[in-house]
Amino acid sequence: MSFNLMKENIYLIKQSYKQLLCCLLLVVCVALPLAAKPILKFTNHKFKIVQFTDLHWVNSPEYKKGNDSTLCLIKEMLKIEKPDLVVFTGDVVVAGKAVESWKDIIQPLNDLKVPFAVAFGNHDTETDITKKEALKVIQTSPYNLTYSDDGVTDGIGNCALPIKSYDGRSDKWILYLFDSHSYPKDSIWGSYDWIKNSQIQWYRSTSAKYTRKNGAPLPSVAFFHIPLPEYEYIRNQQATIGNKTEQVCSPFYNSGLFTSFIEMGDISGVFVGHDHNNDFAGILAKICLAYGRKTGYNSAYKEILERGARIIELDEKENKFSTYIRTLSGTSFFMTYKR
Repeated sequence: MSFNLMKENIYLIKQSYKQLLCCLLLVVCVALPLAAKPILKFTNHKFKIVQFTDLHWVNSPEYKKGNDSTLCLIKEMLKIEKPDLVVFTGDVVVAGKAVESWKDIIQPLNDLKVPFAVAFGNHDTETDITKKEALKVIQTSPYNLTYSDDGVTDGIGNCALPIKSYDGRSDKWILYLFDSHSYPKDSIWGSYDWIKNSQIQWYRSTSAKYTRKNGAPLPSVAFFHIPLPEYEYIRNQQATIGNKTEQVCSPFYNSGLFTSFIEMGDISGVFVGHDHNNDFAGILAKICLAYGRKTGYNSAYKEILERGARIIELDEKENKFSTYIRTLSGTSFFMTYKR
């Protein structure tokens, strides 16, 4: 065999080896399962959600005591309630060093393997990263379920999370998360922004899809930060329970989301944050409108309520849920809603 022919054969063998190695790597990569996101399912026909809201986390030495207290409270709530899901309803990280802050906040959930989702608030825009960048940090957790449904809808983190039956065969409830934005561009429209028409159309389209699939509207609840104007309607109603010492700080402009909830016929409850001295819950047009309890120990203004969380327990068999406020002192304002 000539020297050149030998070199050619060696070259061909090397090329074949490289191709074989690439094929083997491809097979291994395909065979390896992707990191699976948690699947939300009912257990014993119940599904428990803990709502944390308004942590107002500031990563600086003078706020360390408040941050530490907030983390201790979160860990205790998780230990006591053992939720199937945690939902943060905005104003979570409100200052610089936001990447580090978000990682600190979600670490207890990672440690306990608790699924969670986040709806951004107006103060979440006042950090050194954008909401889109914050979502990328949140999405590094294997227990995060937050995503942006499409690239067309206004806002970051609008998403629908189905909860499966106990056997995983069918969807039983849907959770909707909305970005309620921050401040309008023109002060003529008041102090706070509103949920946009593109978001309302996204919700209507998604709701209709689940209705067609199910043959009837699927029981659903919604989470976001800034309350709707309709919250002020129920604040002073006799049947409304909970603390209602603060006027509702809603958008001046009513974009019609609540009307769409009525028309689509699936939303049974709406849960928000934003107003730190309110935690009331009441009924309007067969929909429960409720606040969470402020969770963060760092105060933004004069605050009178013990820190805590709202607990929501959905029923698999009926369009029904129970809800109450949980603090380190115990529980209060228990109510059951059945549509």
